[in-house]
Amino acid sequence: MCGRYLRRSDKQRLAEVFRVAKDLREMVLPSGVAPPDAPPSRLRALAFAAGALGLTAVVAFIYRDAARSYFFNDDFQWLQGARAFTLANVLHIERYNHFYRPVIEIYFHLGRRLFGCDAFPFHLASIGIHLINTLLLYLFAHALTRSRAFASLAAIFFAVQPGHAQAVAWVGAITDLLPALWYLFAMWTHLLFLQRRHARFYVISLAAFVTCLLTHESSATLLAVMIALEATVAWERVERVSFTSLAGRAMRYAPFALLLAGYLVIEYVVNSRSYLVREEHYRIGWHAVPHAIHYLITLWVGTRDVISQVLMLAVIAALLVRGTPRVRFFVLWMLVTIAPAAFFTWGNVSRYLYLPAVGFAMLTAEMILAIQRVAARQVSTRAARIAAMTLAVLLATRFAIFATKVSAGFREGTRAYERYVAAVRKANPPPAAGPLVYIDRADAEGIPVLYQDPAAEVASCGPDVHVVVR
Repeated sequence: MCGRYLRRSDKQRLAEVFRVAKDLREMVLPSGVAPPDAPPSRLRALAFAAGALGLTAVVAFIYRDAARSYFFNDDFQWLQGARAFTLANVLHIERYNHFYRPVIEIYFHLGRRLFGCDAFPFHLASIGIHLINTLLLYLFAHALTRSRAFASLAAIFFAVQPGHAQAVAWVGAITDLLPALWYLFAMWTHLLFLQRRHARFYVISLAAFVTCLLTHESSATLLAVMIALEATVAWERVERVSFTSLAGRAMRYAPFALLLAGYLVIEYVVNSRSYLVREEHYRIGWHAVPHAIHYLITLWVGTRDVISQVLMLAVIAALLVRGTPRVRFFVLWMLVTIAPAAFFTWGNVSRYLYLPAVGFAMLTAEMILAIQRVAARQVSTRAARIAAMTLAVLLATRFAIFATKVSAGFREGTRAYERYVAAVRKANPPPAAGPLVYIDRADAEGIPVLYQDPAAEVASCGPDVHVVVR
């Protein structure tokens, strides 16, 4: 009776609240039947909590060694710069000669104020952001397919992916984790806007887009992936396309395009001063093709021999030509987000795979469910489900084992800095800390000269320090 007195708009808002609440609780849900004494919604909430806690425990286990690691390389420069950072700095473009990443600067500034120079909470923050990104991927995947199984598999494969493990283990690689957070948030809210046409989703997506631009250069690919997403949604709905509808959709992206153009101008000015461009460590060329292929192989944790490269090219081509619209979207996500990093002239860097791993995780989940559908034609539905689940567990376990090795390897890589910092603190204890520190050459072994002074400054978490190696 009460529903009779509610306005239609109120009913729509109430339905929207229930839909969003359902999105947030439907993670890693079993495909069983609710017992008579347990309401389905309560069972789903419990399953969501159990799945989220289970996946959190797995991620915590994988990165347990990374959490105990010290800072490494670029971390010291970020922390050193954070001491003198002021918000007004971001308005002075002339002071930048490498990258323009104000959100990253703010992150380290706040981190230093909250955590000082203690590495442990910074590592916990990175792992926490990785878990948030995993949740955002789940929400996006579920909204795209309305399949809890697909969304759960995508989230699991992304959470344990070894290709991007360095991004989670290394504090300085927050430059890959944070932009991915805004990237995924923008994509999810953009998808909700395409599905529900509510203006608030458009505004939230635009805000996330701007924040992503101010975080990292990888955000330059976001607009292209958003457009690809709309094309995929329209294709799956079999929507009729006319000149009027295309013009309307183009106008929808005009604010995003204008913001992106302004950002690219800033990046051009800043990066033209960077040693990466001046010394041709980053340039347009055909070297990007083998780099991109190697990145794709790394996602699969395969070998980089000729056979693997040819096979990878054949698979990608087949998926683009013969795949469903959704499969093509996943492949395009990988290729588009890999492209910026592929133009470096040095070797591939695994942390740049954090965003491409999102597309790979969804593609892998789609593959598992496709295998289940094919198997169901030959055997019982139950047997097909068990076979698909077994394959998913084997793949996830394989990925988790490799990711754990990356985490442990990173821990070992920071030990030289732990030895170095201990020597600096011993030679320059806090009560008598001075601007000049003398340490033995053996204690500085393995520490690049570029990072010696910043690491010494972080060791005391005070003013600048100059190290003299004897």
